[in-house]
Amino acid sequence: MMNRYHILWLIASALLIAACSSDSLVEKEETPVVVDEGLPMVFGSSSAPAATRSSTPLEALHDHFKVSVWKSYGQTAQQTVMDEYRVNYEAATASTPAQWNYVDVVVGSKTQVQRYWDLGNFPYEFRAVSPYLSGVTIGSDKITISVPDQPFTAQTLINDVYNVTDEESEPCVVAHVSRQNVSGNFVDTDLIKAEEINDASKTVPTREVLMPFHHLISKIGFHIYLDDPQPTLLNYVAKLNSIKISAVKSGFISKSETYTATTTQGLVTGTFSDNTTADEYVLLQHGLYQVPDDDNNLVDLNLRNYLSKDQTFDLCPNYLQQIPQELKIRVQLQILAVSTTDPTNVETINFDKMLSINRTNVLGDDFTWEPEKRYIYYLHIPNLQEHEIYLKTCEILPWDEVQSSDIPIEL
Repeated sequence: MMNRYHILWLIASALLIAACSSDSLVEKEETPVVVDEGLPMVFGSSSAPAATRSSTPLEALHDHFKVSVWKSYGQTAQQTVMDEYRVNYEAATASTPAQWNYVDVVVGSKTQVQRYWDLGNFPYEFRAVSPYLSGVTIGSDKITISVPDQPFTAQTLINDVYNVTDEESEPCVVAHVSRQNVSGNFVDTDLIKAEEINDASKTVPTREVLMPFHHLISKIGFHIYLDDPQPTLLNYVAKLNSIKISAVKSGFISKSETYTATTTQGLVTGTFSDNTTADEYVLLQHGLYQVPDDDNNLVDLNLRNYLSKDQTFDLCPNYLQQIPQELKIRVQLQILAVSTTDPTNVETINFDKMLSINRTNVLGDDFTWEPEKRYIYYLHIPNLQEHEIYLKTCEILPWDEVQSSDIPIEL
C-alpha cells in the first residue's frame, strides 16, 4: 500500500486588477471598491520546502476542490466573493502552464466568473474542502461534509490486508486561511494551526496566499518488543503465533457519513454523525508472523530479536487511519516459546489485556485520538511467564511533518 501524503498545499495568488463583476453577491457594494491595476485573483499549486515537509501537491491526490471566500469577514460589510466555487486542475500544455482554474466553470445553472481583490475590504477569509463534492457545504459560520457514498471509515489490517485504501478512509481534507492587511503587508494565518503562514514572503509582488490542507482523522501504529532474558526461559525462540488488537468503547465510531465543524470549534475539531458503531472493533489481526532471513527466505519471527523500545517489531508500518475519539485498547496475543534444543518442547503463552501505561491501571487506560496526529503505541512484554503486557510509551507526532527523529511523549 502506498504511503499517505503528509500535507497538501495550495497557493491562492492574491493578484490584482480593476474590473466589474456580474455576481450579485459582490455587486451590492456599500463602500467604494479600491482595487489595484494588476492581475486577477487566481489559484496555483506549490510545494513547501522538501527539507521540512512532504511536498506531495494537491493535484497528485484530487484534481478539484470547493472553496468559499469572503471579504470584510466578520464585519458589517462582509460579502461573499466565491460562493462554493469549483476549482479544477488543468495540466500543462505546449502553450499554457499547469493551473488551478475556476473561471467559466459551469456548476449547475451557475457559470463562475473571475474574481478580483478589493484592497479596501480586508480581512479575507478562505475555506476549502478537497475534493469538490455536492455533499459539502461551506458557510461563513461552519462547514458540513455529508457524503454517504464516500464515508469516513476506520482502517483495519487483517492478515496484511487493509479493508479500505487511505483515500477511502479519509475522503476529505480541509483548509482555513485568513488574509489580513497589516501596515501594507499581507499576513496569512492558518486558522487551523493558529500560526502565520507567509512570514518570510509578506511583500512578494504576487501577494500569494498559502493554503495548507489538513487531515480530519488520525493515524495509529503498533510496535512490540519483549525483555530478555526472560525468567525461567533460557534457550528458546519466542514466536508471535497470533495477535488481535481491538478498540473498545461503547459506541466506537467505525464509519461516519457526516462531519460538521463550526468556526468557534475549529474546522478540524468538529463532530462526526450518522455513524456506524461497535462496542469492540478489531483494528489489527494476524496469525503466525514470518520475516525474511539473510537469504530472503521466510522464517518464523522471533521476538527475542526485538528487545527494546529502540529495537521493536513494527506491526503496521503504514499506520491505520482512524476517526478521532476516546477509547480503550485491548490486546490478545499468543506466543510460542519453542526450545532451541528440543523443538517438540513448546510452551504456549496467552495474553488478553486492556492496555495500560506501565501498570498504572489494571482496567486499562483511556486513549484519545485527535485529528492530524500519528500515535505510535509501543507494546512491552516484561515477563512472558506472568503474561504481562503494557505500553512503554506512545509517541505522538504531527501527521504533516517529516521528522528527522521521533518525538517521544512519555505518558
